[in-house]
Amino acid sequence: MKSNVVQHQTDIRADIMLIDEMITLNQEGLTFYNQAMTYVEDYNLKRIFSTKANIHQRMLRRFEQLRPLSSEPLHGLSHTIPVTYTQATKLLHQCHISQAMAALVVIEQQVLTQMKQAVRQAHQPQLANQLAEGAAWLQISCDGMSSLNPG
Repeated sequence: MKSNVVQHQTDIRADIMLIDEMITLNQEGLTFYNQAMTYVEDYNLKRIFSTKANIHQRMLRRFEQLRPLSSEPLHGLSHTIPVTYTQATKLLHQCHISQAMAALVVIEQQVLTQMKQAVRQAHQPQLANQLAEGAAWLQISCDGMSSLNPG
């Protein structure tokens, strides 16, 4: 009996770590896309960046709602998120739009891969459903971004 309780607590901690990772990932994406809209003049890019920011904001809100209020932050225990928008930001600043878009497609594929991995790691069905829904949103927006940047 005690091992079931311990396993349940371990599963809960693992899910909290996943939620924390998804919160961080979406905060980073939201910040980047809100800033990126100010770097471009093209209407289609502004629209795509706005859509991406909205997706990250929506997911951020949902993951924050899943996070138990009583849980302390697990800083240092979660995995380091390797996604970074730094290169894309530099390219946008330098007005290398096609290179920035190519970098963003790679970054968004990394984010999508992380979301899909998190779906498989989640223990709570509600968390798995939120992750799967977020992955679907990201997949649709990645497809749109890829189609805008051929090659």
